[in-house]
Amino acid sequence: MTGSIVRIALALLVLVLGAAPARAQDDVERMRIHGSNSIGATLMPALVEDWLASMDYQQVRRVPRSPALMEIHAVRDGLPLVVEIDKHGAAPGFAALVRGDAELAMLARQPDPRERDDGWQLGDLSSPEQEYVLALNGAAVVVNKDNPLRRIDVAQLRALLAGEVRDWSQLGGRGGPVRVQLGPERGGLEDFVRERITAGRTPHPATLVRNGDLRAAARAVAHDPSALAIVELTTPLPAGVRAVAVADGGVAVAPDAAGVRSRDYPLVRPYTLYGGQMMSALGRSFAMYTITARAQDVVRAQGLVALDVAAPPAVAADATVRLPEEYRHAVDGAVRLPLALRFNLKSLTTIYDGYSAQQLERVVAWMKRPENRGRSLSVVGFASEDPGNRLFATTTSNNRADIVVAYLVGNGIAVQRSRGLGSLQPLAAGDDENARRRNERVELWLL
Repeated sequence: MTGSIVRIALALLVLVLGAAPARAQDDVERMRIHGSNSIGATLMPALVEDWLASMDYQQVRRVPRSPALMEIHAVRDGLPLVVEIDKHGAAPGFAALVRGDAELAMLARQPDPRERDDGWQLGDLSSPEQEYVLALNGAAVVVNKDNPLRRIDVAQLRALLAGEVRDWSQLGGRGGPVRVQLGPERGGLEDFVRERITAGRTPHPATLVRNGDLRAAARAVAHDPSALAIVELTTPLPAGVRAVAVADGGVAVAPDAAGVRSRDYPLVRPYTLYGGQMMSALGRSFAMYTITARAQDVVRAQGLVALDVAAPPAVAADATVRLPEEYRHAVDGAVRLPLALRFNLKSLTTIYDGYSAQQLERVVAWMKRPENRGRSLSVVGFASEDPGNRLFATTTSNNRADIVVAYLVGNGIAVQRSRGLGSLQPLAAGDDENARRRNERVELWLL
């Protein structure tokens, strides 16, 4: 009898000891971030580590679990925390957010209509409380410095990558075959090119050279006046190579600071974090951290385009001479801040899209810095054309400029001029939702 009791006791002890590690694992607090490899590969681990450091966590270390899964372990006050970064892709990441298997989803694109329908219970994904733009990247079209090409249209790029355009004369340049230099076939930029330019098709131009990396593609252009490469906005360009302006049925926009940060340049790729309306305190803390100046320093260190407002570069006195007369008068003597404010009238929580709401807060904080004391702004609004009502665009652009002015003045920022310019300077052709979103914007110019 005694022997039986001892055996049972030993068996129970083994079960208890075996369950202890599992219970310990379950007791560890976890935060799960799933989604795009473009964000999860390097940027997200760097942001998580800096956030943990800002929260006084110790013993921060990376623990790879698989090629697409990394954990970051840390301890504070003796309590462990594990941040799980799953990089299986934007679609699986968003699906995990919808199911509740992830607290935050990383997307290098907008959620598509089906995803938004599937995630209706998440709340308002356009709200600045749920949509956090971390950084910007995108595609740059580069040519040799001796190439006369100064601009290219997205439709021309699509035709070039489909093999329908083969000669520089078809693009407005000198005659001769176009040699297209691209990076690896698998990668974030290739995904973006298929999504934004080629309508899902793999590029197959008439003359294509694949390079081991994007820097090599840019270097090839430096030695070949007949070459054109598509690289990332953040790819270092060697001497002898320059980026061209890109149009999308409207005015061509250069990939400079103003063009990229304003998202006026048509090939910008926002890196965005999405969360549900019922985030935990930890999840909310991290999401809010990502839009701070400290986080933007991490973004910059990773070689991506940071979003904080900085003093615009000095411009030549005649920089605005080529603008239409109405536009020129509205911004005379001013330099443009590198941003544009866009609206989302479908949102239940804000009239701005999430990125614009966050940028507007950054502008107010920046204008209140001591070095900007006494400065004021010119606010310029634009709208989409309405062929049935010529006054609609003018009225709409004025109204939206007035909305921004009211916000700025209400927050103590001086506004010297405000003007709606209607459908002047359209960025995109057509009247679909994407074209309206790009055309309907408000610019801020510093006086």
